[in-house]
Amino acid sequence: MEFDSTIRSNPARQRIAVASLALLALTAQIAAAQTPTLKTRTKEDREREFQASHRITLNVQVTDNAGKPVTDLDARDFTVLDNHQPRKLAAFHAIDGEAMNDATEVIIVLDAVNSTTKALDAEKSGIFKYLAQGHAPLPYPTSFALWSNGHLKATSATRDRNAVGRAFVNMTKNLHSNACAPMDVSEAKAVEGGGVGALGESGVGKSAVDVANCLEVHFKDSVSALDGIAQQQLTVGGRTIIIWVGPGWPLLTDVEFRQVTPKARKSYFELLVTVLHDLRSAQVTLDAVGPRDATREAEIARVDLHALTAGTASPESAGPHCLGLPILAQQTGGRVMATSNDMLADLVKLLDDADWYYTLAFNPPPAQNGSELRSVEVKVDRPGLNIRTMTHYYTEPY
Repeated sequence: MEFDSTIRSNPARQRIAVASLALLALTAQIAAAQTPTLKTRTKEDREREFQASHRITLNVQVTDNAGKPVTDLDARDFTVLDNHQPRKLAAFHAIDGEAMNDATEVIIVLDAVNSTTKALDAEKSGIFKYLAQGHAPLPYPTSFALWSNGHLKATSATRDRNAVGRAFVNMTKNLHSNACAPMDVSEAKAVEGGGVGALGESGVGKSAVDVANCLEVHFKDSVSALDGIAQQQLTVGGRTIIIWVGPGWPLLTDVEFRQVTPKARKSYFELLVTVLHDLRSAQVTLDAVGPRDATREAEIARVDLHALTAGTASPESAGPHCLGLPILAQQTGGRVMATSNDMLADLVKLLDDADWYYTLAFNPPPAQNGSELRSVEVKVDRPGLNIRTMTHYYTEPY
């Protein structure tokens, strides 16, 4: 009691004593919180945690033969086949984009790294016309991103058309193409036959070597830029539609300047798994649109496009061609308009995907041996409909 009397008679000491008692109490709480406790998780607990963190979400476009969205479906109309096996739906939502205009974020990427000067002018004009049409807000939160000189610059997402338009004009002022110079046919054949090292040492075909190195750098940097956007969108939540305006990065099929070693194939496979995982986790639908590009058409003609869109199951079949823009776009459920004659009309058409779609989710099995490729197919119990969604994913171990 004497201690209490002293406190009451001296307000300063009273405050010090109260603070000391509070500090002692807080110290005790921290000590208790830091005391390690062993948590025992059952197999069922581990499976539930795995399913919650690895659930597969599909954004599904369903249209009729006229291309109009079908809006009257419910969960009972859908069947999800995971590696040809039906999966129980863990979640289902019908998304009315006009009513929920913040359910989807749009990112329009202008690719000055891989577009020729002529193509870049057409691409800039198409984006400008889209942003400049009318004064009404943009239909969905939209950001503009510029991929140029190895740097990716982007605006914040907003429906303010004027804000995005002003940023577009400022960012594209004095913009030039960064595309690699075309390679002489005879030099390209020399590179294919001898390899970069042999040509460089002999001093023959130095320009071909420079172009080959340029193509490789553009491939690596562009894929990294796309993956960087996907990783950024992981923090946003909801769906993202990325519209990549340009021909896409080189597939490295026209210049076999270096033998693809097993180690390199493994690296390409790991990169593919990472990029597709990040695109899927961020719920990205990737679209590709651009004017006709003879170089990319020639590259595509050299690969088995059907086999690539069916997925890459192992490192042995991996390579840079597996990471091509049109390949990734189709695997995310996106569309490819590689011969666009009207950029404005095609941009508007691609954004139709946000007007109405269905979100389905299911719990995948864990991987038994690392990353395993699994196919996804969505069926609707109604004839005559067109369905587009993600086509593949890679499983993950516990």
